[in-house]
Amino acid sequence: MKSIVRLSSPLALAAACLLVAGCGARDGDGGPSGGRTLPPVKVVAFDEAQAVLQGIADGTVVGTVVQNPFQYGYQSVTTLHALTQDKADAIPESKFINIPARVVLADESRAEFAGAEVVPVATFRSELKKLLAGGGSAATGEGPDYAFITNGVADFWTIGKVGAEKAAADLGVKSTVIMPSSITDQTRKIEDLLTRGTSGIAISPINPANQGEVLGKAAAATNLITHDSDAPDSPRKVYIGMDNYEAGLVCGRLTRDALPDGGKIMLFIGRLDQDNAQRRRQGCIDGILGREPNPSRRDDPGTEIKSDDGKYVILGTLTDQFDRAKAKANAEDALLRHPDVAAMVGLFEYNPPLILEALERAGRLTRPAAK
Repeated sequence: MKSIVRLSSPLALAAACLLVAGCGARDGDGGPSGGRTLPPVKVVAFDEAQAVLQGIADGTVVGTVVQNPFQYGYQSVTTLHALTQDKADAIPESKFINIPARVVLADESRAEFAGAEVVPVATFRSELKKLLAGGGSAATGEGPDYAFITNGVADFWTIGKVGAEKAAADLGVKSTVIMPSSITDQTRKIEDLLTRGTSGIAISPINPANQGEVLGKAAAATNLITHDSDAPDSPRKVYIGMDNYEAGLVCGRLTRDALPDGGKIMLFIGRLDQDNAQRRRQGCIDGILGREPNPSRRDDPGTEIKSDDGKYVILGTLTDQFDRAKAKANAEDALLRHPDVAAMVGLFEYNPPLILEALERAGRLTRPAAK
């Protein structure tokens, strides 16, 4: 029985033709690799998509840097409630509630990597299963109603929703979880909340530079905090999440560690308007290139960047605006345009699974040696 595959780009069609013709992972004689068999590609990830966790267990994924979306939801609701109750210790002096990133690897022998805690994949999957099983449901009643607003629709935010609802159940308050589809939708949802009245808003802003007015209105009307991605120039009371630059550095160093002889790397991310995306990408670049850390640095997404010794080359950063078809096409096109790519790094949760699909199709997944 033949399966029908929808091809997402002209270059993907070309790749499919090569596979059908029996070329597999071998480039044509006139191609960039001169007819050589193309090597497998290392995959380094962000977040805890099930395909990524399985890939780490199987050996097709090097590892992933994970956040804690459950705690983003839980801490957002508890912090908003503490602010409603005028608790003096609700906000630290730094205006930053740090929820550190961790690294998930198959190797159980490491306790830390690049300063981040290492969790074996089997342990992490067990933890995640328990978290999701123990989640609450949005409480109802006459108490305060807090809004937890994400920056899109993703499995990552399903975990955050469970955390927000668990906090609401524990506190006997209400939580409304909103997953907007775009910046326009997110802005409209904020305005709707302000019209109806809300006890507090926790938001991951999609484009803080262009949402300054509505964030200012929200802060004037109620308690406003940010989570996951910050809006540092807004009047928000606190940011809850990890240091995205530091987490990016860990991801970059993990990539560098996976390529001891160097190589070419392509980065993939949803969008670069968000504060977390900008910082995470830059940290990853600096970690790969072995630079002195500098969170204020900003490299051009379309420019090829090399390490000082020339061993590591970052080909560019491809964005998809949360469009999954575009994200997969980006991975397919990168394989065709750069057959000598050595590693692909997915910086948003849905990027790595789509990279894996593209590599599987091209016959370039890393496979562990048979024991």
